[in-house]
Amino acid sequence: MTPTQVAAIFKMPGEDRLKHFLETVSKNKLAYGISDDEGWALLGDNDDTDILPIFQSPELAEAFREAAGFKDYEVEELDWELLEEWLPELDEDGAMVAVCPNTRFEGPIEEPGRLLEALRV
Repeated sequence: MTPTQVAAIFKMPGEDRLKHFLETVSKNKLAYGISDDEGWALLGDNDDTDILPIFQSPELAEAFREAAGFKDYEVEELDWELLEEWLPELDEDGAMVAVCPNTRFEGPIEEPGRLLEALRV
């Protein structure tokens, strides 16, 4: 994916990015997160809810990582088996998922269980 393509996806409205994420991850059975030796990069909200950003391509995850200042973090692949195991656990923990947030931290926030259901369609 070129920088121009990354920029074009980040300019899409959140719902369009969600749709693109669902289509791509359902087809490729891969998503991408950002992690370091201590765990996954998390965002937060005013209620102290943990929000995990995930992406449909490593290029999108890398662009977000750089913009967010996660210098000691790396982009990590999340295969389908891990997603099927992990999303229900996040749901039980009360965490949320930021689906392909752009470099301004804008994007749809989804319940992990609902996101998994949408990916299985």
